[in-house]
Amino acid sequence: LASGAAVGMIAAPATQAGPARRMAVAGAALELAGCHRLEHGLGLVSEPYRTGRAGRLLRAARLLTAAGGLGALVGGRSRVVSALAGAALLGGSLATRFGVFEAGVASAKDPKYTVVPQRERPARDA
Repeated sequence: LASGAAVGMIAAPATQAGPARRMAVAGAALELAGCHRLEHGLGLVSEPYRTGRAGRLLRAARLLTAAGGLGALVGGRSRVVSALAGAALLGGSLATRFGVFEAGVASAKDPKYTVVPQRERPARDA
């Protein structure tokens, strides 16, 4: 949602980008909430999202997404602010995707992210 709205903010004339700006703010909020849940709400499985290259990418994504959402919110009809906010949202979206990919690679390399949750599941289900 945020990246699609970002393209709209960049491509549309500033006077016609109001819907794209509103969608960008909503998309940024949803993306930030989803990333927070992913990084903190899954226990041990969330660890690869906070450490190493994935952690750095996701921190950058969070900053870019928040900056882009804020720019979309307060930028009004400024063409420059809309373009910068759109670029930040696109950068945040790209960093999120690469961060999630890197977290997957890190979790595949370390069996504890698979074995420990599998061993805990029967005790939790009982």
